[in-house]
Amino acid sequence: MTQLSFSRNERGDAESVVLHQGGYEQAAKRIDETKARAVADDPERRVKNKIPFPNSEALLRRIIAEHQRGEPDYDAMTPPLAALARAQAPLVKSEFDRLGLLQGVAFKGVLQEGSDVYDVRFDKGTLECGLTLAPDGKLSGIYFRPAL
Repeated sequence: MTQLSFSRNERGDAESVVLHQGGYEQAAKRIDETKARAVADDPERRVKNKIPFPNSEALLRRIIAEHQRGEPDYDAMTPPLAALARAQAPLVKSEFDRLGLLQGVAFKGVLQEGSDVYDVRFDKGTLECGLTLAPDGKLSGIYFRPAL
């Protein structure tokens, strides 16, 4: 279930909103129109110019290492992603065990919805990996699939 809670000023204008979803809460303050346009343009600029979010590759390498050890950092994930990651952790670890040692990471680009995408080479195969961050900096999405 998803719910939005608004905080209003004395004139009744919305000043902030909180998204409540699956035990996760994300607060956002109202911003002016100029900043809103800049925020809206940023994903388009990242996609067009293939600009990863800061430290994207280092984050992906850390996530892979955590899963290889069988110790994902669930606190660094949004609660809905953490729940999925817990359920899939044994399968993900098994796949990383099968693939062997990490050999290299190559940035491919940014998907339309904002996910950074990488090709990740291991001893015994290559995966395409995508990751997305929530506004609070937590990991909100990740996928691993065989590279084509």
